Amino acid sequence: MSAASIRFRLAQTKILAVDDSPQGMDVLSQILLGFCVEKITRAESAEEARDRLAREEFNLVIIDDRMPGKDGFDVIEHVRADPQGPNATAPIILASGNATKSVILKARDAGANYVVAKPFVPAVLLAGMHMIASCNREFVTCDTYRGPDRRFKSGPPPEGIEERRADALKLMQAPERAMSQDEVTALFG
Repeated sequence: MSAASIRFRLAQTKILAVDDSPQGMDVLSQILLGFCVEKITRAESAEEARDRLAREEFNLVIIDDRMPGKDGFDVIEHVRADPQGPNATAPIILASGNATKSVILKARDAGANYVVAKPFVPAVLLAGMHMIASCNREFVTCDTYRGPDRRFKSGPPPEGIEERRADALKLMQAPERAMSQDEVTALFG
């Protein structure tokens, strides 16, 4: 989907932007203003973000991953840990200047909805915001995780990564072959 084909109104969207870098905050704020967002609240530290997130309700949080002391991951986990908090299920985008696979997985596991690489590309940020707004992912609450359902892809796994149910799928492709009890049990394990 191209940025030109995305059409949704952001004027009344209340966004919390969190970045300890004044330059980073200015860039993000200018991009959001360019998207016609009128309600931008700025926080310059994880502590300030946690305070605002405990008191005010936001439609979207965009938070930098690296900050002194507590970081963006800590804030996400803190927000998700309080099921009664005003932003427990709020969409959260993590911004990272080092968007490696480990950072993306850590953000996903903390409960982020999306990761955007820095420096920001406005079209990518807008596409991420649109994806979050239009995607009906369930919000999962269990003992070990609170956040958007991480199982939202319906296509095949990435190249070089085997389907986690590959053995079971191979067995199922040969329905005429009787399976041993161990194989049947493995399908349920």
